[in-house]
Amino acid sequence: MYFRMLCILGLALAGQLLAQEFFSYGDSLLAVVGDKVITAYEIKQAAALEESRLPRDLSPQQHEERIIEIRRQTLTRAIEHELIFLEFQALKATVPVTFLQERLDLVIQEQAAGDRAKFEDLLYRENMTLQEFTDKLSKNLAVEMLLYDRVNSGISIPEPRIQAYYQEHAEEFRQQMQFRLEVIQLKKDGRYAGKLPETCAEIRQRLAAGEPFNALAKQYSEGAQAAQGGDQGWMTSLNEKLYEVVKKLKIGECSKTDLELGGSIYLVRLKDFIRGADTLNPEIAAKIRRRLEQEEEQQRYRKFIQELYGKYKVKRMDGSNWPERPAGTILRQPLEASRKYRLTE
Repeated sequence: MYFRMLCILGLALAGQLLAQEFFSYGDSLLAVVGDKVITAYEIKQAAALEESRLPRDLSPQQHEERIIEIRRQTLTRAIEHELIFLEFQALKATVPVTFLQERLDLVIQEQAAGDRAKFEDLLYRENMTLQEFTDKLSKNLAVEMLLYDRVNSGISIPEPRIQAYYQEHAEEFRQQMQFRLEVIQLKKDGRYAGKLPETCAEIRQRLAAGEPFNALAKQYSEGAQAAQGGDQGWMTSLNEKLYEVVKKLKIGECSKTDLELGGSIYLVRLKDFIRGADTLNPEIAAKIRRRLEQEEEQQRYRKFIQELYGKYKVKRMDGSNWPERPAGTILRQPLEASRKYRLTE
């Protein structure tokens, strides 16, 4: 998991950095954070991928409105990124050399199959040196480390809080019992009319001999799902008579008796089963714990960013005021690797 997540961030960063071109200070300015200038060109480049994914059926006006919103959100993220880095510098913290080298090696592996010279050539084509790329990578890792320290670490959700949340949202977490059945349906007035008992006995003999139920369903069944081996998919409610038969079966077992419902005879096999739950079990508790942790992270993040806005000079020139994005939206989810490398001052 650790290395997979490292690769994901490394690839994302590499793709963004390699896609960017150099800009001049003649570009229109959108924000100044400390001494860092953020230009319209930078934001346009950073938002390009998200903009490319907009639905094609938007009207020109809708498309323009979505573009504006995406770029405003991108600018907000860029400002917050710079604020966090300013705080990292103010703390006189450092990115461990080993952490930086691990991430750089993974980026080179993914982008150039581990060939450093080839990777440097890719950077050269984008007017970027390896040192410039490494500096940008180091800055991202600095932000990641500080976010982990201020937002993600030390969160503990007590059991009573989990239980209280479950009681308040019990309906959401209640799990219905589910059955997955395979059936062979023989219609009383169908092609086996007049010989249903014999046909059922023949099918059971073949099942006893080890032939697959689904293969026999394809051959004999007159039901709508015959071509699918009689598979009925997942079902949460069953006919009372059918339930009386199914509840006695173990997964993989076929009913011992033929079931008569309406104008048909059914042979039934329980393919799979999910036991329902209307109490707090470990799986549900884990989901609730993670949800509450995320809520805590979001609250910490917004509080942290608000403190940074009050501490450092920010000038935004797109007509928006902070906070623009919905409260609780985290800029970047720090990687598990940050647990290993803590802030050093």
